[in-house]
Amino acid sequence: MEKPLVSFVIPVLNGERDIPRCLGSIERLHFTLEAYEVIVMDNGSTDRTRHIVYELGFNCFVVPNVYVSALRNQGVAKAQGDFIAFIDADVELTPDWLQHGLAVFKDQEVVASGCFPGVPKEATWVQKAWDVHQRGRKHTCTPYPVAWLPSMNLIVRRDAFLAVSGFNEQLETVEDVDLCYRIGQHGTILWNPAMEAIHWGEARDLRTFWRKERWRSTSNLSGVLSHGLRWDELPSLGYPLYVLCGLIFFMLGSVVDLWYGQFFLVPLNLTLLTLPALGLALHTAHLSRKPKLILPLFLLYFTYGLARAYAVVKSYVPVRFSYGNGYHWR
Repeated sequence: MEKPLVSFVIPVLNGERDIPRCLGSIERLHFTLEAYEVIVMDNGSTDRTRHIVYELGFNCFVVPNVYVSALRNQGVAKAQGDFIAFIDADVELTPDWLQHGLAVFKDQEVVASGCFPGVPKEATWVQKAWDVHQRGRKHTCTPYPVAWLPSMNLIVRRDAFLAVSGFNEQLETVEDVDLCYRIGQHGTILWNPAMEAIHWGEARDLRTFWRKERWRSTSNLSGVLSHGLRWDELPSLGYPLYVLCGLIFFMLGSVVDLWYGQFFLVPLNLTLLTLPALGLALHTAHLSRKPKLILPLFLLYFTYGLARAYAVVKSYVPVRFSYGNGYHWR
């Protein structure tokens, strides 16, 4: 058998609901079967995930109790393709995904290609609003350079991936951001809107959104130490600190107003606390031309800031969170 051109590496943990849809979408790709291989990396599932994978005729390797970064690295170590396609188990690909993904690599300067996947048609208001934040502000259909892309929907040149020693296995989260910042030093990373896919695991409600964002910020500081501080990271790092300071001043202001029998510092501090979220909501709604989403976006941006601020406070506590397709236990 000839060496495959593309190796799909799919991490999964208790994904019996999603993995059939993911693998089925790969089988429906408009691409010859001999041109790609599929490597499923199981993080120690306790449901029927492995049984389903075997039933569908795919290889499944079990590596329990590691972060998803290590899981993907071990998948690449088993891969033979010149290109590595990283897909999460809760992502469904469109039939032309692989052709569009590989097309941009005709330019030898391109080291990675991908984009944020969309949400299902029956998406909730939380999913729709966050989808606009992630994808809706970009109206071009032409691939263009970006600093980073999510590893749930990403194709990378194998030699470029190995040149930076792959994912940082010490990172519980932000491993894709860290990889892209490092791999971007070897070439161009392209946002490729033609690589259409659906992410079925996006948070459906505010509570889940809060929990996921709280977890996602777990390795922010470790990521900065891995690839170095970048100017384009400052907003995502600074906003939670701003919210944290705002909450402190709000509480202090409440005590002062109560002590002096006034109502001045509370509304002032509340305004300052929510102003960035409102500004971001107005900006995104303007760029996406969807003014009806101002309120949903405001709620998400404010929740995002609160969740990440909470994570800053809790960062000294050795707790592990497991949401969605996890891979966070060690």
